Amino acid sequence: MLLSSCGRDPAALNRKAVEALNEGEAAKAMRLFEKAAEKAAEKSEGSEVADMWAHAGLAAARAGRGGDAEAFLMKAVEVSPSHVEANYNLGDLYVQQNRLDEAVRYLESASISSEGTEPLEALAAIALRQGKLDEAYTYLQQARVRDENVRVLTSLAVAGKQHLTVSQSRDLLQQAVSQDPSYAPAQLNLAALLDQNRLDPAQAMAHYQAFLRLEPEDDKVPLVQLRLQIMETREASGNFSRPDPERQEVEALLDQASEAAAAGNQSLAIQYCLQANAAATRAQRSDLRERALRAATTLAPDSARAQFGFGQFMLGQNRKPEAMQAFAAARSVAPGWPMTLRPAVLLAAELGRNTQATEFLVQAEAAGAANPDFLLEIGDLYAEALNNERESRRVYELILDGFPTYAQRAQVQARLDR
Repeated sequence: MLLSSCGRDPAALNRKAVEALNEGEAAKAMRLFEKAAEKAAEKSEGSEVADMWAHAGLAAARAGRGGDAEAFLMKAVEVSPSHVEANYNLGDLYVQQNRLDEAVRYLESASISSEGTEPLEALAAIALRQGKLDEAYTYLQQARVRDENVRVLTSLAVAGKQHLTVSQSRDLLQQAVSQDPSYAPAQLNLAALLDQNRLDPAQAMAHYQAFLRLEPEDDKVPLVQLRLQIMETREASGNFSRPDPERQEVEALLDQASEAAAAGNQSLAIQYCLQANAAATRAQRSDLRERALRAATTLAPDSARAQFGFGQFMLGQNRKPEAMQAFAAARSVAPGWPMTLRPAVLLAAELGRNTQATEFLVQAEAAGAANPDFLLEIGDLYAEALNNERESRRVYELILDGFPTYAQRAQVQARLDR
């Protein structure tokens, strides 16, 4: 009786459906969600019924059963007319079927009931397909009020050509690439905007190159490569709109940095590079930030601080191999500097370079043998990053044996005991 009752319980059926969906068994999940919704409806369990029908519709869509998906989502909307997920997914289904007028109805309902931007973004996309630029721009402005995410900023810059100045569009796209450097549409649209308006070709090149790194198989790659060649020619000839005040400010600071380095004052050179980086950051110019931080590593190659700062920037740009190279340079210059150890070891492990991560730890131990705090960090990294229990225990025991008055002995012992 207990097993029979459990099998007929809507909550139990719903749990099994979720498990099936997570395991990629969409058709099975659809059937279980459908049964769960039918059983829940018998018990009049309110909004839960709408949730189950909505989930059944999602599972049906994933199973490639568009007719069932539409029917289930309709049932969810009938039970709960303001159900966000059902309205949004029904609208999305109609978009895929090119039933745009019907899609608008349900997406508008989802946008009213939701605080998210997705329904408004979908409505904007429909408006763009229909050539209704003003309508698309209005939807995206509303979306921006809710959340200035990278998709909204990029789409707003593209859809708002008739409403925004070139400078305003550029600001939006620069904000987008600063927020998420891995979002390829923002990189490409910013490069194209700079290119088309004969603005800074060096900046355009930086964003075209970013797009190529992110989307090396995209069908637009040949055209982007051609535009890169044109930008190189434009940069060499100086045949572009001047001045670019942000670039001029950064270049002036970097010229001062070069003069300081030539005079043997690396510390002052780094300060000028950091000022240039700050100016580029204020202007949301990732291309100029890269120039400033790279200049610091060139003008002061023996500065672990410069190498580490450049590595952090590269990591933020999701350029992990280049970040790893900079972190390795920082570790080579100052193996006893604690700040660089954890990010370098974790990144090396993430990239599958366990030998390099181990080398960092060995060098750090040799350089920081008199510092129990540093040794504790080394032991933790052996355990966390490399899953090397033997080495982590060895370092913990080294701390206990060598530092009898260490304030964190209890924590070290706890690590050994666990």
